Amino acid sequence: MDQRLIEELAAAKAAQLDEARPGVVAAVHQAGRLTARERVGELLDLGTEVEYGSIAALDRAAPEGTRGWVAEAGGVDYIGTVDGQTVITSSTDFTDRGGGYGAGRLERLFALAQEHRWPLVLFVDGGGSRARHPRVGLGHLELNGPFGRYQLFDGVAELSGWVPTVAVVSGPSFAGHASLAGFSDFVIATGGSSIGMGGPPMVEAALGLALSASELAGVEMHEMTGGIDLLVDDEHQAIAAARQYLSYWRDEPSGPAAPGAERIAELVTDRAGADGPYDMVPVLEALVDEGSLFGLRPQFARSVITAFARIDGRSVGILASQPLVDDGAIDEQAATKAARFVELCDAYELPIVAVIDTPGCVTRFTGDDGTPQVQPGINRWHTRAVMAHHHRTVPLFAVQVGRGGGLGPGVLGGMSGGRSTPVLWAAWPSTDIGTADGFAAVRNQHAYDDVIAPAETRQRVSRLLARLPRQLDRAAKKHPIDTW
Repeated sequence: MDQRLIEELAAAKAAQLDEARPGVVAAVHQAGRLTARERVGELLDLGTEVEYGSIAALDRAAPEGTRGWVAEAGGVDYIGTVDGQTVITSSTDFTDRGGGYGAGRLERLFALAQEHRWPLVLFVDGGGSRARHPRVGLGHLELNGPFGRYQLFDGVAELSGWVPTVAVVSGPSFAGHASLAGFSDFVIATGGSSIGMGGPPMVEAALGLALSASELAGVEMHEMTGGIDLLVDDEHQAIAAARQYLSYWRDEPSGPAAPGAERIAELVTDRAGADGPYDMVPVLEALVDEGSLFGLRPQFARSVITAFARIDGRSVGILASQPLVDDGAIDEQAATKAARFVELCDAYELPIVAVIDTPGCVTRFTGDDGTPQVQPGINRWHTRAVMAHHHRTVPLFAVQVGRGGGLGPGVLGGMSGGRSTPVLWAAWPSTDIGTADGFAAVRNQHAYDDVIAPAETRQRVSRLLARLPRQLDRAAKKHPIDTW
């Protein structure tokens, strides 16, 4: 082969690297951000990365004496490993044509993710996919049609419930980029970023409103309304969070209990006492392996806690009441949060540990004076969680530490039945057994498998988990995961 051909290819690829555009890189760093390739380098284990699609096409109208290789634009795609686990990652590049690069590479990689069950991490900042028209001689030439069996959105939708999908938003993310985030299981955003279906230029053209990206669709708003799962300060924290999220895809041989875990009972105080409602988070931290509690949607529907954690190394999902917020009452948003979390754990074979202390379900509404109010009640939103429990097949361990009013235990721990019997339904001595409420689901006789000391809980759950191996080798997925 003519050595010149190899040299021309090497030159075309070198032109894509950060070293070839120092001015752009300096501007990105000045804004406190990472380049597309730096994100990938920080996510993947060193020396495992394999790049895909760096060359988009051959421009035969290029000047004589050059080969005319057309580099892909708008981002980079790789396969590598994260802590030894194979992962596909795509990092859009807002500095290169707004991050709007052709979708062909992603369609091909989505097919590989589906075939091999490789998790997917998407860095999505940009204004949507670029129009895919050949512009010979302008360096815009792209191939038409998908490389794999999927188009863009049906591909990522097909992965839902089959492989973990993570989206990181660290800038303006609009149109197709926002949709990719919305399809993902877990969305991480950095402060000051934005997610919306139409960017500021579109809004101004349609409505005459001149809004910044943050004013239009700031992630701080999405954090409160459930549009993202985690808000962090910068891209380094976002990448660390993505790596931690993926770590629960596997189990560890063992794990240490938190310091002082044997004093867990001291963390549950008398709600009517001088201390008022207690915080459930320290209780959960004492129950699981040290440092393993990883909260999801912490600022949305805060009366319910959803988190991943480990118990003696085994990855589990934690679904718990939060008495510190609305006394732990479950409204429509809290029930929706619980339902989606049950689906997430069930799809990826994570046993669920439910920790219950709730007065029950409520309906939230706006009173005559314009202030938010709640009243006892139930509607279709609450049944979503009960339905999710009914269809789950992963083991569930329910621990009632206080109240269990109305349908509250059913929303968090499911209803005992032929399809969803909890492996363990235990209670602590602080449990409210047999309330005066005629509608309560709590029974006076044989309501629990056992009443145990709080310090015994971790060991009991761990011993039962050891008898319930995780089923990750199924041939087909159970169900997709509700995007909400």
